[in-house]
Amino acid sequence: MVPDIVDYGLVAAYLLLLGLIAVRYRRGELSGRKLRIYVGACLTWLAYGLLQVTQDGPLPTGTALNYGLDALSLLSLVVGLYFMYRGWRYEPGSADRAAPGEP
Repeated sequence: MVPDIVDYGLVAAYLLLLGLIAVRYRRGELSGRKLRIYVGACLTWLAYGLLQVTQDGPLPTGTALNYGLDALSLLSLVVGLYFMYRGWRYEPGSADRAAPGEP
């Protein structure tokens, strides 16, 4: 059995990782494909962490907050899977292609 503090740590760690990805993207260190894959992976693992908090955590089952976090977890999972799919299907020459005459 995993202690509850690890479940909260997972959520905090993936939120922090999403913030670090945003900073790296803002600095221009990540391309579009890597950004989609990293954000998708973080969102899918964040969905797992949120489910751990709602199922075994301090929130009583059957409350509105519990249902809201479950819905947020499901939404995070779907969006994360979509981003990973888009990153995987990304064609390198389509979006980053330079205009004719540009280096």
